[in-house]
Amino acid sequence: MSLLTQAQTINIEFPYLAGQTYDFTIFQGNNRITLASDTIPKGGKVQLQIPKEYEGYKGMAQWYLTNSRTGGGLDLVLNKEDFSVSCLDSIPTEKSIIYKNTKENIFGKTNYQKQQALFQKHDAMLATTKAYPKKSKLYKLATKEYKKIKKQYVDYNLALKNSNLYAAKFRQIVNITMGIGTIMSTDENERAHNMNHFMVHELDYQDLYTSNHWRGVLTSWVQLQTKVLKEDRKLIGDIKTILNRIKNDAAYTSFVANITKELTKVGKDEVLDTLKPIVKNSHRLENYEGILSFYKQDLSGKAPNLIIQEHIGNPAEHNHVNTELALDALDSKYSLLFFYQSGCGPCQEAIQGLQSNYKNLAAKGIRIISISSDTDELVYKNTAAQFPWKDKYGSLAGFQDLNFKNYGVVGTPTMYILDREGTIIKKTAFIKDVLAWSKDK
Repeated sequence: MSLLTQAQTINIEFPYLAGQTYDFTIFQGNNRITLASDTIPKGGKVQLQIPKEYEGYKGMAQWYLTNSRTGGGLDLVLNKEDFSVSCLDSIPTEKSIIYKNTKENIFGKTNYQKQQALFQKHDAMLATTKAYPKKSKLYKLATKEYKKIKKQYVDYNLALKNSNLYAAKFRQIVNITMGIGTIMSTDENERAHNMNHFMVHELDYQDLYTSNHWRGVLTSWVQLQTKVLKEDRKLIGDIKTILNRIKNDAAYTSFVANITKELTKVGKDEVLDTLKPIVKNSHRLENYEGILSFYKQDLSGKAPNLIIQEHIGNPAEHNHVNTELALDALDSKYSLLFFYQSGCGPCQEAIQGLQSNYKNLAAKGIRIISISSDTDELVYKNTAAQFPWKDKYGSLAGFQDLNFKNYGVVGTPTMYILDREGTIIKKTAFIKDVLAWSKDK
């Protein structure tokens, strides 16, 4: 490939690593993209080049050894710089690795030390304020210094925010993964709200998209919202704000996929149902694959009939006959569709709840129909054999089961309650919701 087709060049010199193989990768959301795989030649000099296809890439990259027992490699900041990095020592250390012609990587190497120094001073002053009585001179001096350090940290983060270096933004992203916000506080509630405010209103999601921390940060944010802040209305509003701030459709699609997965795990079906028309009407999703199929389904009005697959011969050959189960023709007041997977902890809790309350539910005219996402026939049969209800189905197609797709089921357990006409009247991931609803029936 000629140099005319390259957008950026990084020269690496590690003579003691000659003969080792390496990969050179960049990141987009959950995806790791390999740009080069090769062997370090004699002399240890390697030239890494960013293809024209990724010209303008701003984010993190990794150059790492692939056949070394001890591993090793470099995290590199890429932002339109041609630079070099070398280590002439047999054992690379922070001091022996030298960067040249790169403000980004030099900043990334030195800035963390500055932050750590602030936290060390903070912890020392906080400990002093706790060790001495409030009327003592040392307490007053320590309190004054403590407030000064907190102000310095705010200024430090303001400088990161105003910097045009990607490494500065990356520092804040890494801080999120460490549970560190833009303020120093001993108040957990204050720290939580500070962290959430930063992630909703200040974090650049394109920077996060190329950071190699995309999935981890989004998972942490959902946990912060659902386990600490615990306000569904605020969660919905904050997701809307973030969606409006994401300019890249690929990042938008990946954000929706990750958030949908995490919210499904914690049973936030009502939140997802509220977001569904917003996402669908945005026309920004690049695909409806996998978990994103949820946004393609329209389950208003009459629910889809169930597709019952009966295998013929060896299940591994996937020969089967499909029949429809019309939900509006069942002889029951209500139908409870129970989508589950064997071995799933929350599913087992739901199974136990349905088993122990089966007679009571049946007496109220509620017909349970279970649909499994199991792919192992023996596992499916062993689990289904425990169920006291007669309607139990499993195509052994996993989440590719037609019923899972038709009902937009992206996580288990998922339960739908239908009336006699086959209209969905309730959706939930929790058996307690089903039992609470059934009390009035």
